[in-house]
This record gives sequence, C-alpha cells and structure tokens, in this order.
Amino acid sequence: MVFEVINNPAFFQPSGFTKAQFRKLDQLYCMAASDKSLTYRTVECDFDEGVAVYTYYKSENHAPYLQFIIRKISHKTTMFELFKQGKGRIAKSGVFDKICERLCSEVDALMK
Repeated sequence: MVFEVINNPAFFQPSGFTKAQFRKLDQLYCMAASDKSLTYRTVECDFDEGVAVYTYYKSENHAPYLQFIIRKISHKTTMFELFKQGKGRIAKSGVFDKICERLCSEVDALMK
C-alpha cells in the first residue's frame, strides 16, 4: 500500500492578518462613510501584545459603534472578535471571513 502526502502550502503559512483583510475592513468603512452612516474610524496596533483594533464610529464625538479586534493567540492562531455598542461581544472566531461577514451585516443594517 502506497500513501501519497498532499502538499498544502497554506498549512505552512503563518497565521495573521493580511493586507487584503485590512483592505476589506477599510473598504467597508468607506462604503458606510459614503452613505454617511459612519463618519469616523480609528486603527490601533499594539505589536508587543499582538493586538490590532479597527473601530468604527457614527461620529467622532460618539462612543465606538463597532470594534473589530484581531488578536494573535500564538504563532499559528489568530482570533477575530466583533463588539457592538450596547451589546458587547457579538461574534468571535478564528476565521476572518466569518467575523467579517457578521460585520458586513451590522453595517448593512446601519445603512438601511
């Protein structure tokens, strides 16, 4: 019996947050800003702690409306969390697309 090892290069790539993922978050803000649903955002990074926070505001003077948190848990694991004003954490996953989809639905609901 012969076994063949399937090479999956994505398995060996370090986990983390990509430039394309950042652009997706920024593109979502730009879409909401053009609709005037969101008017301010901040991006904060703590490289020592391995945490980045992308925060969306309805206006500069309001409390954060949505926060997308990227947290490096280990060299192979990155956790993504979504917090909403008045509700706390509404989503948490190790899969970026899952949390980003939830973020998109929250912003879509805000724009309606």
